[in-house]
Formats: sequence, C-alpha cells, structure tokens
Amino acid sequence: MGKINQKLLKIQLISLFLITVFSFLAFYYRESLPDHHYAISSGGGELGLISYYVTSMMTLIAYYTGPWVLFPFMIFAVFYAFQYSQRDYVTDFLNILPLLGLFMLQIFIFFPSLLGNGVTYALEQSLEMFHVWILSFLMATLFIAASFRDRFVESLKRFGIFLKNLPMLLIRGIGNLSPLSFMDKLGNLGSRFRTNVQMRTQNLIKGDSDYTDSSNVEDHLQYESPEYLEEVEEAESEIKEEAPKQLSSSFLSGKVESVAKKILPKKGLVKAQRTSAAKNESQYYDIVAGMTSNKSNAKNVHPDDKYFNDIIERIEDKLAEFRIDGNIINILKGPVVDTFELELGSGVKVSKVTRASEDLSMALYGAPIRIVYPMLGRTTVGIEVPRNPREIIFLDEILNSKEFKDTKHTLPLAMGKDAFGETFVTDLAGMPHMLVAGATGAGKSVFINSILVSLLVKKSPRQMKLILVDPKQLELALYSKLPHLIMPVITDAKVASVSLLWAIQEMERRYSIMKEFGVRNLDGFRAKLLKADSEMIARIHQYYENEPKGDYELPNIVIIIDEFADLILTKAGKEIENTICRLAAKARASGIHLILATQRPSVDVITGLIKSNFPTRVSFRVTSSVDSRTILNSIGAEKLLGKGDMLYKHGTNSSRVHAPFVEEDEIEILTEKLAEMPSEYDPAVLDFLENGGDEEKSAYSFGSHIPSAGGETAGGSDHALFKQAVATVIEYRTASASMLQRRLRIGYNRAANLIEEMEARGVVGPAEGSKRRQVLISSPEEV
Repeated sequence: MGKINQKLLKIQLISLFLITVFSFLAFYYRESLPDHHYAISSGGGELGLISYYVTSMMTLIAYYTGPWVLFPFMIFAVFYAFQYSQRDYVTDFLNILPLLGLFMLQIFIFFPSLLGNGVTYALEQSLEMFHVWILSFLMATLFIAASFRDRFVESLKRFGIFLKNLPMLLIRGIGNLSPLSFMDKLGNLGSRFRTNVQMRTQNLIKGDSDYTDSSNVEDHLQYESPEYLEEVEEAESEIKEEAPKQLSSSFLSGKVESVAKKILPKKGLVKAQRTSAAKNESQYYDIVAGMTSNKSNAKNVHPDDKYFNDIIERIEDKLAEFRIDGNIINILKGPVVDTFELELGSGVKVSKVTRASEDLSMALYGAPIRIVYPMLGRTTVGIEVPRNPREIIFLDEILNSKEFKDTKHTLPLAMGKDAFGETFVTDLAGMPHMLVAGATGAGKSVFINSILVSLLVKKSPRQMKLILVDPKQLELALYSKLPHLIMPVITDAKVASVSLLWAIQEMERRYSIMKEFGVRNLDGFRAKLLKADSEMIARIHQYYENEPKGDYELPNIVIIIDEFADLILTKAGKEIENTICRLAAKARASGIHLILATQRPSVDVITGLIKSNFPTRVSFRVTSSVDSRTILNSIGAEKLLGKGDMLYKHGTNSSRVHAPFVEEDEIEILTEKLAEMPSEYDPAVLDFLENGGDEEKSAYSFGSHIPSAGGETAGGSDHALFKQAVATVIEYRTASASMLQRRLRIGYNRAANLIEEMEARGVVGPAEGSKRRQVLISSPEEV
C-alpha cells in the first residue's frame, strides 16, 4: 500500500507541473491562441492539425485553471519532498484537493485576473464573498490537519488549555502590569524572535528529534514497535481486574496473600507507569529513526567485463601450465572479493588446485587468493580473488536493508555482506556467545561498534541491557552514557571480575524466577508473564526486591569485553576465565550473552575451555596460520584482506563476511541523543561492585584462590626476609624463584612463596610463560 501511495503522490506532482506549464504558456500566448477550444476560429486556417489540437488543449486547461496553479504546485512540491515522501499515510494523496481549493479562493479574492474565465464565472455565480472566506478557512484548516496530524491535534489541545486559562492569565497580567517592564519586553521581542527562528532552523537542518515527526519511525525502519508493551499492559490490566477475586478466595492465604496485595499497584499508578514506559519507548525509536534514515551518498565503482576476462584468462593459463583440467564457468561477484567457479575435469583432484594456490596468486600479481571447497549446493571449486577497487560497505546500508528491517531475531547483529554481496544478519541469542579475534588494524573495533549500533537500533533499554568492559579505556568510551547500561563502562580488571560475578548472580536469580513459572527459557517466561495471574506474580515477587515496582520483565543482557587478553593475563585472570566459562555454559536460557574480543588469539588467552563454550567465532586477519588455527581450528584467516574482511564460523560451517563501516561521528551523534533519555544505574549493582561482590565468601567461592593484597600468603613468610627479597628484586630488576634461591640462599618452596606474595602485593607482575616477570615498583617504600 505504501508504494502505491507514493506513486499516486508522484503522479499528482507531475500532473500539477504539466498543468502549470500549460497554464503559463496559455496565459503568455493568450492573444494568438484560438478563442475557444476545439472550434474553428478566425485564426484556424494558419494552424496545422497537431498545433491546432495542442493550442486548443492549452486553451482548455487555461480556461479552467490559470497561472495561479504555480503557487499550490510549489507548496505541494515542498511538502512532498520533506513530509509526504518520508511517511506512509494512505490519505496523503487527497491533500492536494484542499490546497488547490485554498489558493483558488484566495486568488479569486485578491488577483481574479490570474484565474481562468471558466473558474471565475463558476465562483461568481455560486458563491458570495462571505462564503469564499469561510471556505478558505476550512480548506486551510483541512490541509494543515492532514499534513501535520499528530502535531495539529496536540496544538489544538494546547490552544484549548490556553483559552481555558486565559481569564486567569489576564487577571494576573493586569495585576503585575508595569509600564516600564512592558516597554522592556516589547523592545526585546524582536531579538527573541530572531534567536528562536535561528535555533529552530539549525535544529531542523541537523535533524533534531524534537522537530522530527514521530510517525516516521515505522515507515523508515519497521523496528520492533512498542506493541510488545501493549501486550504487557493488557496482561497487567487483566491481573489488576482479577486481583480482588483472587485475593478474596481461600487460595491465597497468609504470607502469599499479603505479598500479592503489596504487588498489585493502584489504578492510577499502573496507568502512569504504562504511559511513562510507552512515552520512553516512542522517544527512543524516534531518536533511532532520525539517526539511521539518512543514506550514504558514496558511490562505488564496479569493474568492467575486461577486468574479469583478464583474471579468467590468467587463472586458466596457470592451471594449464600444471596440467590441471578445469574451466571457469561462472563469476559470483561480491563487494570485496569475486568468487570464480572452477569446474574440474574428470578425475582431477581438488588437492592439485590447492597445491597450486601460491602460483595462482603470483599469476594475479600477488593477490591473496583463497581456495574454497566444497561450495554448498555446487559441484565447483571457488577461487576468491580480491576486487580492485573494493566496495565500501556502510552500516546504514545494512540497517536500512529489508533483511535487517524485517528480521524476527531476538538480538539481531548487522554483520555486513557475505562474499556474494548478500546482506548478512545473525541472531546473537541463537549463537548464544561470540568470540572475536584479529590483529591490530584488521577492523575488529569497527566491527564491535557496528554490532553495538545494530543492537541499539533494534532494542530499547526496556528490552536489552548492556555490560561493557573496556580495559583499553578508549574503544567503548563513546557508549558511557547509554540508557542501556546496567553499570558504568568498566576499565579495571578487578572491577570486571566483580561485574562478571554479578552476572552469575543475576543468572541464578533468573533461573529461580523461571523455575517458579515452570519454563525453560526467557521466551517461555515472557509468554507466561503475559497471562500470569496474581498468584503467579506473588510467587516471583520475592526475586524483584531491587527492581522497579510493578516491572517484572527480564530484558536480555549483552556483555561485551573488548580486549579479553588484558584481563586474562592479570592476577585475576583465572578467576575471570572460570566466571566467563560458567556464564557461557549456563547463561543462554537466562538471556545473558557474551561477546569477547581480543587481538591476541594465542593459546594462553583463548584456552581450550573458552573455545569449547564459544561455538560461534569471528576471525579477522591474523599474522600467522597458527593464530588462525587457534581461533577457527583451521587455516585461512591469515589470507584475509583486513579492514573488515572476516571469516564467520558457526558450529562447523564457516563463511566469508565483510563487516560494515561506521564513522565515530555517527556513533557520537546517536549516543548523545540516547543519553538525553532518563536513565540511572541500578543502586544494588553499584553496591555489589563497591563491596567487591558478596561480603562473606566460602572457601570454594570465586576469587578465594586470589591472595589478599594487604596480607601475607597462606604459607606466611618472615617479614624481614620478605623486605630483603623485595630489595633484591628491585636491585636486579628481575624476579624469579631461582634468582631468590641464589641471592638469599633459601629453598625453592620458600622462594616461590615470596614471589607469590610479591605478586599479591603488586611488587611484581604475573607470570607470562617463558618471559620474565615485570617489576612494578622502584622503591621498597612503595610496598
């Protein structure tokens, strides 16, 4: 329906333009045109057949219109460009009628000579001047109401309130009237008017959401609308209506009855909460729509047929040199690489082609090619050749694609485009966790930004919460004011460890809630919450002590750790690894999902335990095939092109994907707008972080293996000997148990205990394989 409506509007605009042109021509040449249409006139003999009918048609149009049509055409063109084309109202094609009527009546009053004779005669015979003014007012009101709709209704409401309060305002104004202050205000009126106009003009040019039509949200993006809230509201109203019946029955008694009475809010409170939530949701999607509706104007240059024919010839010639029977039968063109399908002859093994990959690369001037086999659904071997020049994939292109707009994924990620140019969108909830690795400059950070923005575009703070860990303190700083954040962006390893402990605690709380409801996952819980009665609500109320009153929703939680290696190699590394593995193993059903990123895909960072719990992995370009095998269990990532080129592996299948590019300025604009929404961190979470987790820990709790920073190790050591050991380490700027054995003439066990105690107190850094420990202080007084 939307496409049909847009076509009708375009037809109206073009028709109005043609009528305007004919009317002006007829007005300009009115002396030489036939005196009436389709009739033989005194000048008819000088006209040919075609010119006669053209001039007669011009006379006919001018008779019923006139040059005044120029004014409604210009107004309609402006409204079409900035208003009608940006939305999908079915009745917009009718807006031209009151606009034409308004200008026709006003021209009849002020400039009747611009009207056609037929129109002038009809108006003079049928309408009095009083009627003309009334119809003009009605036409103007109808056009404004149809063009602005929601804002027009809101303005009428405000005007009604103003009229209602007008007597009181007049009385108050007369009482406070001062001739001097009145003259001052009158003098400042002009400057204030100019300032207001400038501010509104700047906001309109920048696309400020305050002056953006909120009805455009679904037209542009078709994001998950607040219908999700309406179902919850209906369920809450059912609970509210059933509450007296349930509470009066004998089923609820004692403590359960008292709890149920407490959790059932008053009618006014529920209505206020619903209105506030719906308003916040609408404001959120208004902001997102304004930030993503602008498409990039950049144009990509596509190679011609000669480019592809040259590559085919070089590949086939090189294969013929090695006596490999095969022909290129098809080209699968993509934005970054082009896949040439090679059909092998009878009895030719694929291994012969793979062994010749380096020689094929030399034949193509050293381009890093990749042999793909088997190709799903095909009997050919794929040879991926980098495109020159490569296309730039912008994030807004993916966000405005049909695949992303129409997706039903719980947590959709805009991954980019695959090797064949198709939009690639995945669901984080179905992964359920993702491991990302890549060398410096390969595009890992831009990829993290793009998937974060795609989540923000689709999910409001009521549907998704974020925990961001950024040890480098720079990559995720742009998101520090998001309303989605449960806690501030974390940059310290110790705080990161505690935040992951909170995530485990939240996971266990959610499992307890779902156990009470008898469901197995978050989707089942949400479906049952919509139909929950007061008894079911009472059973789970005990788990919502720190949550907003009356809000029993459980949003998805996404934990993003940008540089995992910086955490895993600290003294809390083992603690963090165990916590992450526990979350990765159990948190899927509770709606908690992890995204880990690292630029160091070595075995001491990506351990076997982590790999076993992260089936979905993304690898950007790495420095060696060893790193590729560490992250993907196969080679190939070392041959990627960089700048967003990646291999995506889910389960056993892998595919080549090209990540989109997003400017930091775009992210900053989006986050600044979202930061204006009301938000606050959970006080209970902040208390948890400040207290370092639970106050009392058992011998088997997380973190119990880490020695206290202020005390001695379990084995203890002589204080004087410890000071001597610290002085020795500072003097020689190296720390090892064997060195302390030689210098202090003590046994190995005692020397090892001293090293561990120095690590616990921050004297030396953690062990890094075969490398020496780093000495962190320069004076014994710093201990």
